[in-house]
Amino acid sequence: MVPIETRKEFLDKKIVSAREAAGFSITEAAQKLGFKNYQTLSAIEKGVRKVNAHELIMMARLYGRNLDYFLDSDIVNDPIPLWRKTKRTDINQVQRQFLSFLENYSNLEHLLGLKRRWKDVQKNYDRDDFSVDGFEQADKLGAEIHNYLDLGSRPSFNLLNVLENKLRFKILHLSLGDGISGASVVDNTLGVGILINAKDVPWRRNFDLAHELFHVITWNVFSPEEIGNGQKKTRPEQYADIFASSLLLPEAHLLDILKETVTDNKVRLIDIIELAKDFGVSTEAILWRLVNLKVLKKSQAQKFLDNPDFHNVDRNMRRRLYDRDRPSKFPSRFISLACRSLMEGKISRGTFAEYLEIDRAEIDAYLNDAGFVEENYAKIAAA
Repeated sequence: MVPIETRKEFLDKKIVSAREAAGFSITEAAQKLGFKNYQTLSAIEKGVRKVNAHELIMMARLYGRNLDYFLDSDIVNDPIPLWRKTKRTDINQVQRQFLSFLENYSNLEHLLGLKRRWKDVQKNYDRDDFSVDGFEQADKLGAEIHNYLDLGSRPSFNLLNVLENKLRFKILHLSLGDGISGASVVDNTLGVGILINAKDVPWRRNFDLAHELFHVITWNVFSPEEIGNGQKKTRPEQYADIFASSLLLPEAHLLDILKETVTDNKVRLIDIIELAKDFGVSTEAILWRLVNLKVLKKSQAQKFLDNPDFHNVDRNMRRRLYDRDRPSKFPSRFISLACRSLMEGKISRGTFAEYLEIDRAEIDAYLNDAGFVEENYAKIAAA
């Protein structure tokens, strides 16, 4: 048994570690926690002043931690996600939100005894596969994974569901503004997590999801330094884009629809927009895919992209789709597992409310909306 004084030292260190990982200065944290000055929080972190239960709960909420984190004597470093397009200064706070979701999700899987399947997609890829012609390999890999996951002729509309339910990826949508497009992490304890910016247009989210899938598949192939911090198009980032294009725009299906769409063997602006709508991707993705397939020349694609009318028509034609297609923050599988865990007595109502970020008074209505009516569920569970 760990001595009381030793446990106290661990708690002091955990409080400091949690604050720093969440990206708060001691002054910012003290203000958000309601302390009159930062010296009070400083005294707690140094072990000079005891922290009470209410204060510890407030810290857990602010720092995105479960209370168990503070009570466990082990200090485990957080896994570090790969970020895409990171111009935000508060990246640590977003990262902690992301990891907290993965921790909660992982706990629900453990409580329900569910197996993980994400390693099924991580074949034995290594650097030699990308040493000769990395772009060709990325293109082939996209086609291979498309077939393996059985994504059909319109992969964009199936990918999210397949990753969440077939491979059991943990996918979180957060409203992040323009500073972040996405992130991914692979961890033996937490599994695979992907973060997508909920404010991006649907076709952007589809592409980002496919892009992050490449990083998951090749997690042990490229180092974080090679991939970069998301602000530059490094070689692995370019490979990820080629992979995403191949995955979402399978050659045979795209060329077949192109034949049906184009008249007089001339590709028009409206044709590109219709193809983009049909496949659930951006017009830019369609153009560069057609360039790679040698249907268009690079100069032709650039001419389309430089045409302001092209972008205006595209935006107007898809505005309604963007307005009505806003993703929920939590995936349906996560919500279902949380409901099951509560109904089966594996988590408390307080934990359920914490995981789904709702008030306790809303729990019964939430369960009812999710289809988990207690009386009916009891009959099904007992059958």
